[in-house]
Amino acid sequence: MGGMDVPSQYGYGRQAEERVARQLRGLGASVELSPGSRGPADLVASFPTGTEWAIQVKASRDGEPAAPARQELANLKRSATATGRTAVVANVTPEGIEFRSARNNRRLTPPGGK
Repeated sequence: MGGMDVPSQYGYGRQAEERVARQLRGLGASVELSPGSRGPADLVASFPTGTEWAIQVKASRDGEPAAPARQELANLKRSATATGRTAVVANVTPEGIEFRSARNNRRLTPPGGK
């Protein structure tokens, strides 16, 4: 498969996760990526304020990230509740990253963020 510049869907998703991690680290958070995208959260971000986010990253090449499946969302919320974290969906598009609560879909601003 020589000459393919377009990453696989997995590779594209992983690039999106790394992009979210970079942005949050730039705001002072420490961020761990889930190995091999296993588990309900793709990333866990710990902010200097003490707040922790369990983040499911959704990415799109065309500007409209897919919504997490209902079961994915349920697993993320359950896992976040069990660990005292905020369940967050990060929508990544070519224009930027938007953070939303997995519970009520409200837009979130990272603690310490602008």
